[in-house]
Amino acid sequence: MSGAGGKKVQGATRKRQYAAPALEKGLDVIELLSREEEGLTVSEIARALGRSVSELFRMLVVLEQRGYIHMPAGTDRYRLTLKLFELAHRFRPVQRLTAVATPAMRALASRIEQSCHLVIYYQGKGHVVVQQDAPCERILSVRLGADVPLLDSCSGHLLLAFADAEAREAMVAKIPREHRKPGRRDLATMVARVRERGCEVIPSAQIQGVTDIGYPVFDHTGECIAALVVPFFFFIDGSHPVDLATAQQTVAETSLRISSALGWNALPE
Repeated sequence: MSGAGGKKVQGATRKRQYAAPALEKGLDVIELLSREEEGLTVSEIARALGRSVSELFRMLVVLEQRGYIHMPAGTDRYRLTLKLFELAHRFRPVQRLTAVATPAMRALASRIEQSCHLVIYYQGKGHVVVQQDAPCERILSVRLGADVPLLDSCSGHLLLAFADAEAREAMVAKIPREHRKPGRRDLATMVARVRERGCEVIPSAQIQGVTDIGYPVFDHTGECIAALVVPFFFFIDGSHPVDLATAQQTVAETSLRISSALGWNALPE
């Protein structure tokens, strides 16, 4: 067979020829456990993947030996470890970002006595890659490695707003089914607002009484590669020394410091 149809058949044959059932089985297990915070038993994994326990037993043993999954003492449930997260941080762009951002975020948390976190875009969601707790007894923090919905978060708004139109369209297309997707008009309104202000300061969509303060972080090409966010909350006893306006200014300065360290040198408009 010749022509375009022939190429399609040839491509499909090549895919079948290079199929790796064992690898696919292992990846299926990892992807399944990434959605199950409490872990799953062997039978639950087998049932979810439509496979037999005997078919998965060796795979689970190998994944545990390599440190990708583990079974906590006293339970019969496998959970995903942080090994994939650690491997991702060896990727040079992420490694560079975290190395630059961590000391700046530590100083930020100390100055305003509020926790902060850094979010990057990945596969239709935000992903927390750096998290810094405030040096005080009362803190509000986001778990390192947590996924963040693009539409219903301060960081997601920043990542969408400061992406170019083509990248933004691709980001929206990849939003998972379980996350809310924006209408075209609502998205355009949000993007215009955030770009005009240069930041996003909104009530948290997840926690009552919290105001999320967020600023973009740019690299040497001018691309927004991350969002720096402080989930700001007031102390009702009045003991907190920093107000919202001062905190916002400090977050802005910190995001600029991180961006500059990454090579961004654009002058303010």
